[in-house]
Amino acid sequence: MTDQNPAPQGQPYQQDAYQQNPYQAPPAPNGGYGAPAQRNSLALVALILGIAGFFTGIASIGAIVVGHISLSQIKKTGEEGRSMALWGTILGYAAIALGIILVIIFVVFFAAAASAGLGEYETY
Repeated sequence: MTDQNPAPQGQPYQQDAYQQNPYQAPPAPNGGYGAPAQRNSLALVALILGIAGFFTGIASIGAIVVGHISLSQIKKTGEEGRSMALWGTILGYAAIALGIILVIIFVVFFAAAASAGLGEYETY
């Protein structure tokens, strides 16, 4: 007769936790219920600076710098937060591009107003 117990001789057969409690999630592949991966804190800073860059121009420069630093750290360490760092960097670049476009529009508008003589006042 074959023995149905796969445990070594002298040790009781143990079912894994998932079979004992069907409502419990199975353990992680590494054998435990480990903590989630750590999120890069600079990624959150980059995202906040990227949003703030639309209200203050100088914050967008910080968003770009911190975003690139956090993307580099995430690539090396494997931390979470890549999407936040990426969006912070993108928003920083977008705020700078929008600022440059607005400056060009204002310069063209005031140059057109000055050439049309709108800056000169006549008194009667």
